[in-house]
Amino acid sequence: MKKILWSVVALLAMASPGSAQDKKGYIGISLGPSIPLGDLASKDIDNESAGFATSGAIFDISVAYKLGKGPFGITAMLRGQANPMDAQAFVDGIANQNPGVYWTVESEGWSAGGWMLGGFGSFSISPKASFEPRAMIGFVNAVSPNITITGSANGSSIWVKQGTASAFTFSYLLGAGFKFDLGQKFYLLTNLDYLGSNPEFSNIDITASDGSRSKSTLSQPMGTLNWGLGVALKI
Repeated sequence: MKKILWSVVALLAMASPGSAQDKKGYIGISLGPSIPLGDLASKDIDNESAGFATSGAIFDISVAYKLGKGPFGITAMLRGQANPMDAQAFVDGIANQNPGVYWTVESEGWSAGGWMLGGFGSFSISPKASFEPRAMIGFVNAVSPNITITGSANGSSIWVKQGTASAFTFSYLLGAGFKFDLGQKFYLLTNLDYLGSNPEFSNIDITASDGSRSKSTLSQPMGTLNWGLGVALKI
């Protein structure tokens, strides 16, 4: 991660002209871990909204600009994130409900990407550091995982496949972070935030080894706690 961030710093340095004193905004990138919460993280096989998600990653491109002479301004962000699915926990839950069968699960992960717009405050805590809370709303396109469940017993096997689906939905973000002045052109950014949404996945294909096919609908609350570290160019 350090190599990526400092490579971007070098590129921005070559592309940005002149000095920058009393800059009111910035454009930056950040990346870091994404920790699922609530139903998305649940490993309870009896919970229809359990997502069996594990820790993943986020990538952000953000812009912020202060309005007037006060501490408040507007901010916008493009975010992508991915959280793998805990296939082993899913297998264990199925096995507990269906003993005597050897179960395997192949799965992809949850992912989401979208844009957000909102407001922020920038409060100086030292000559080189500021505390910056923010609140944003927007829309994300969430994608559910492909899942294949296979059960084997007495020399025969069955399988069920759940296809992937996508849903465009409202989202919101609440968070705060710190901004550190790195000189004339750059800031170091670090943020901790909660991102929430509740996509409704429809027309999910369900197929089985006996040739049957059906469609399913899934409402999946998606909440993640995210920490980002990045660099920004003063504007």
